[in-house]
Amino acid sequence: MIRKAIRDTKGMYYGWWVVFTASVFHALFGGLYHTGISLYFLPFKRAFEISSTQLSLAFAVRSLEGGLEGPFVGYLVDKIGPRPIVWFGVVTGGIGFMLLALTHSFPMFLVVFLGFLTIGFSTPFHGITASINHWFKRRLGTAMSLATVGSAVGGVLITPLIAWIILSFGWRTAAMTSGVLILVIGIPLSILIRVPKGDEALQEEEPGSAEEATAIVGTAGESNLLESSQSLLVDSTGFDGDFTVREALRTKTYWLLSLSIGLRLMAQSALMVHMVPMLVSRGNSEGVAAILVSLLSLVRLPAIIGAGVISDRWSRTRTSSLAMISGLAAGVVILLGPSGLLTGIAFAFLFAGAQSCNSVTWALVGQFFGRKNFGTLRGGVTLVQSLMSTAGPLGAGIVFDLTGNYAVAFVAISVTYTAATIMFWTLKAPQEPLRGNGIGH
Repeated sequence: MIRKAIRDTKGMYYGWWVVFTASVFHALFGGLYHTGISLYFLPFKRAFEISSTQLSLAFAVRSLEGGLEGPFVGYLVDKIGPRPIVWFGVVTGGIGFMLLALTHSFPMFLVVFLGFLTIGFSTPFHGITASINHWFKRRLGTAMSLATVGSAVGGVLITPLIAWIILSFGWRTAAMTSGVLILVIGIPLSILIRVPKGDEALQEEEPGSAEEATAIVGTAGESNLLESSQSLLVDSTGFDGDFTVREALRTKTYWLLSLSIGLRLMAQSALMVHMVPMLVSRGNSEGVAAILVSLLSLVRLPAIIGAGVISDRWSRTRTSSLAMISGLAAGVVILLGPSGLLTGIAFAFLFAGAQSCNSVTWALVGQFFGRKNFGTLRGGVTLVQSLMSTAGPLGAGIVFDLTGNYAVAFVAISVTYTAATIMFWTLKAPQEPLRGNGIGH
């Protein structure tokens, strides 16, 4: 009776509205900050008269700070819901960009960058991903990927605008513009982020809701992943599909997944933070490097969608592993390829492939451990990966200051992607925990 009533409800499944809203947030945050911040690297060095190591240290501390706050913010998401967390991040990040435009010293830059921008652009994603995880199960990989597509759209549409403003009017004007955009668009948009009420999430489990997904991304099909097909009802073992935090922490899978994501982000953060100076070091101008950053985002657009759909039809762990191979190839190409534009283009295409699985790897947290404690468990993974990814940009900066190039960094990045490839491919779902009213297996 309940399922029929939900199926007959008019209008598109609200989970897809959450995905659309999340995609817009990804576009804003990605275009202005996560991708766009690489455009500021050389201007920051010139404005504050600092070395690559000093600036890289700030980016490394950013990763560490984002991880340290992860468990706490994730816990808040589970307790008070995602909307207040998203709203807080939007306001903090918008104000942070506006303060950045008024900064004239490196110490004050650190206060603004680490005190406002880092918090503002890391906290919302805990709420956004938790909300999507509550709305989806069968098509979780597709939903997460469609949300992440926004970051690629932002890189194509917004990052070039920021690059033009930086080159034409200066980085301070670009920062102030970014802050205003985030506040004007992000505050009203955060109202749409919420978790399901009552039995709303059951509609996603109905075959009929596939038509709604088709309207957005074509047919994603039924997932053939055993882990994704668990019933919402408690099965005969007494396990309802939701691990408690303690149960998850006791599994080997949780820590191996954390390490796998950490390796992925260690390599990715080094390339993202240093992408413009890396491309400049390989014979491209600063303007051409900015264009290649946008090309990266353009290629990511179909790559993210494809990875999401394939992961739901095939395997999320092995889809992630194949993406890591693309990252390995990107490191090899930029290391051994000839200087100039062609190597830059090849690198952009391959690095886009590596980033295609970003949302899929986070979907694994929900696939393996359920919905109820997703925020807290994701926060724990964030803590582990931040401790690892801190080394990426800092190491690349030190290498450049000591050697005058990024060759050693490119080798280290390739090795890191190789390790991530192996770990994702061999990652297995955890065993169901023993419960008092059932028999675990």
